[in-house]
Amino acid sequence: MTKIYLRIKQAPVHLIGALFLLMSLMINQGCAVIAGGSKYYAHVAVDEHPKAAIKYKGITRGYGNTTFKVPRKDANNLVITVSEPGCPTIQRRYNERVFRGWAFVGTVATWTGLLSINGGAWIPIPFGVIVDGAAGAWWKPDANEEGITKTDYNNYNYNIIYEECDKPGSQESETTKLTKLVMKTVLDRE
Repeated sequence: MTKIYLRIKQAPVHLIGALFLLMSLMINQGCAVIAGGSKYYAHVAVDEHPKAAIKYKGITRGYGNTTFKVPRKDANNLVITVSEPGCPTIQRRYNERVFRGWAFVGTVATWTGLLSINGGAWIPIPFGVIVDGAAGAWWKPDANEEGITKTDYNNYNYNIIYEECDKPGSQESETTKLTKLVMKTVLDRE
C-alpha cells in the first residue's frame, strides 16, 4: 500500500490559523457572555409614586416602574435619577458588585484553546477569558446592597423609596399647604 503525503508550506497554514483565530474571537463569545450576557435587566420600581420619572444615563426610561439593560461591568457604578413634579430630584447610587465565579470557571474550562507556533509546543490560550474580560461579563449587582433583590442570574430588582417626596417640608408638602391656604381664603370670602 502506498501512502501519499500532502505537504503544505508552513507559512500559509499559520496564516490560515491566525485568520481562523481572529474570526473566532470576533464571532464567538466566552462562556460568561453566553450564559449570562454582558448586560442584565434592571427592574426599577419607585414605591407609591407611579408618575415619578426614572432616568438612567440622562434618558427617561419610564415612570413609576420600568425595565432597562445595564452593562454588567457597570453594576458597581449605577446611578438612577428619580423626579416627580412638585418633589425634589434624587439620585440613588449603587456601588457594589460581585464576581460571577462560576462564569469564570466555565470560561476557563470550556473556552481555552491550544495554539502551536511554528509547529512547536502547544500553548493554552484562554480565548473566553479575553472575550469575557473585555465585555465585563463576570460581574453582577450585589443583592446584599440595600434596595436590590435578585430574581435570577439576569434580572435584578431595584426598589426605590422616594421618601424625599413624602417628608413634611418637601416641595410637595409646601405646594399642598399653599393650595389649601388659597382654597381656604377663597372659601372664607364666599
